[in-house]
Amino acid sequence: MAGKRNKLGVVGHPIGHSMSPLMHNVAFEELGLDYQYCPYDVGKEGLAEFINECRKDFLGLNVTIPHKIGVIPLLDEISREAELIGAVNTIKFSDEKAAGYNTDGLGCIAALREAGVPVKNRRVLVLGAGGAARAIIFQLLLEGADVSVANRTGRSADNLRKDARERLGKGLHVVEFSNSEVAKALANSDVLINATSAGMSPGVDETIIPAAIIPRSVAVMDIVYNPVQTRLLREAWVKGCRTVNGVGMLVHQGAESLRIWLGVQAPVDVMEEAVLDRLKRI
Repeated sequence: MAGKRNKLGVVGHPIGHSMSPLMHNVAFEELGLDYQYCPYDVGKEGLAEFINECRKDFLGLNVTIPHKIGVIPLLDEISREAELIGAVNTIKFSDEKAAGYNTDGLGCIAALREAGVPVKNRRVLVLGAGGAARAIIFQLLLEGADVSVANRTGRSADNLRKDARERLGKGLHVVEFSNSEVAKALANSDVLINATSAGMSPGVDETIIPAAIIPRSVAVMDIVYNPVQTRLLREAWVKGCRTVNGVGMLVHQGAESLRIWLGVQAPVDVMEEAVLDRLKRI
């Protein structure tokens, strides 16, 4: 039986779309653990009070939009990864403190590794410079990848490059966000990661770039998981590219959260099967 701290959940606004309760609860059932994981819809104005209440009897929380940055001042400490990224998506509570972590980048790397796509010493082009892209880029750099970023707003990409240099002492290449410049970058890349929301339901006909400019030798990952096969992935697969959908990153970042909270090895296959089954019925 679990002790006093057996409450877990995910906090965000809105929260109804989250797959986290589904995959964590099936993991607890599979592992025979007595934990409860629930969604909590909390606006920015109520976040501080909510976190304070969680200190009493929660073991942990996942944090999603729009609180990944705003929650940081409410915590007692954050991990190196969370500090580098500037965002928290996982909190562990104890009687002594509330500690913040970021598992998004680790989840991305684990999903790529599971799909047989290495990143160390590989050239990776990331599309996007938002919170998820930032987590992925910093983790890629920590893993020894040669990383480039292309973003519609050039200033955000430039800020990422500056942060990578100042915080990690590593170089990040900035690519102009145009089909011609992205095509040039892809000609010298091993992996492409779409870290934007382009193609996410209901905009399933959208694609961040035309597949025509992606070489067949480039592995393509899309962090969007609804739909499982985005237009970008479908078109890249037709070209013969190895493709990696966003479900793997979702599940692996959740598995890393479980390791932080409980020190257990998550049943990744069971969690992924549950998410895929739910997405088929949406």
